[in-house]
Amino acid sequence: MDIDIILEPDVSPGEIKELGLLAESYGLNRLWAQNYSAARDAFMSLMPLALASERIKLGVMVVSPWEMHPLKMANSLLTLNEFSAGRAALTVGGGGEWNGVIGVEVERRVRAVREAVELLKAACCDREVPKYEGEMFSAFGFRADWATDEPPLIYTGAGKEQMIRMSARKADGMVLSDAVPSFTAEAMAMVNDTLPSRDASLGPFLSSNFWAWHVKEDRAAALKEAKRELIIRSWLDRAHIASFMSEEDCDFVEENKWLFIRAYRDRSGDIKDVPERIINELLDGITSTGDLTELDQHIERLREFKTAGLDELALRLHDDPADAIRVIGEHVAPALR
Repeated sequence: MDIDIILEPDVSPGEIKELGLLAESYGLNRLWAQNYSAARDAFMSLMPLALASERIKLGVMVVSPWEMHPLKMANSLLTLNEFSAGRAALTVGGGGEWNGVIGVEVERRVRAVREAVELLKAACCDREVPKYEGEMFSAFGFRADWATDEPPLIYTGAGKEQMIRMSARKADGMVLSDAVPSFTAEAMAMVNDTLPSRDASLGPFLSSNFWAWHVKEDRAAALKEAKRELIIRSWLDRAHIASFMSEEDCDFVEENKWLFIRAYRDRSGDIKDVPERIINELLDGITSTGDLTELDQHIERLREFKTAGLDELALRLHDDPADAIRVIGEHVAPALR
């Protein structure tokens, strides 16, 4: 199982380059830049690393077809792919904050992502889309004769059965979001059940998962960071936490999300008025949080994702990313290869 890293969206292009080169020196698989509205353009931000690096793969996640037409995605992705000599990837999904920022109503999510993937695959592999008339999108006369590198990879952001099965039929890969090992195993069972209907010309299908990494030398700093970011772990959706929490505790979380939001917004990491027991359940259930004395335990947890069948695991880093990359590069990635 290869290890990817995901950086905070406010990291500058110069910092991305330095962190990416550090990750490359440890043989990590890919660096993902996140597509947030309050951040620099993710494709452009990867350009310095694309030019300076030799092996590490580069990716942008997540772009929705409501914010950018799939052929505009393809144009940006193919440009990044050219600058990186064929090492680019994109995760396209039906979520993301951009939809809310631009006030676009999301509907027929799986259909929209499916058509986006079909257009992206045609544009990036065939280098042309003479005509495409879908139910959600259409296109005419697109050409990218200038794109001569190995085609970039098209992933989907997937979390539910219809999207997972569609991804296995149409995309190069999928990235689950904050999926616990038990759900990851269920998702991979869906993938394996669907793959016989996949067109062989599409090649192998890659599976990954977005997973929060809050492991530091300073345990107090790790806990503060993990608690601060807890609400953005798939918005603490019941489907993500019900496998390890009681119905009563799930109800409490659902009714009191504003307490977690407050700790995120004020950057304090102090989740007031929530029992510590529930906070610890959540941290243990949907993150890797702790200090370096527990590193073997955290690695064993990540190994469960490998056992479930993942090809890749994307670790989301927050504060002090260089320190995290060194720990991951020296201890985590070698143990999971």
